[in-house]
Amino acid sequence: MIETTIVNGTYKKDIPNEEIGYQKWLVRKTYEVEVEYEIVAKTKKEADELLEKKECVNVEKVDDYGETVRETITGRHVNDMSGDEPVSWKKIGECIPREDTDIDTDKKYVNYEDPEWSSDDWDWLKKEDGTNIK
Repeated sequence: MIETTIVNGTYKKDIPNEEIGYQKWLVRKTYEVEVEYEIVAKTKKEADELLEKKECVNVEKVDDYGETVRETITGRHVNDMSGDEPVSWKKIGECIPREDTDIDTDKKYVNYEDPEWSSDDWDWLKKEDGTNIK
């Protein structure tokens, strides 16, 4: 028969369960995040479709430990506020054919085999919808 020892109205106060003393909080924290994307596509419509499919709106679930397995943090995305903010679009580049010079004739030509990216809008050949500017 095991004898229960109660000392000064306590039981096992000198060797308590290791979880005693830990506290738990429910924390809801709001983040304001602005995400900037660089999207390469043939048209703005295709870029928008790609953005809709792949944008970073879902926050990963958190399920991790602190210094011990008793120190834990779990969390999940609870409020999707995407779509409430306006989305701004700005074309920042276009892949265009490179202008080269023939080394034999010294004549300029447009090289479609070796293109370059241009961030200068006066170089661009396409509108946002993919149609030709010129």
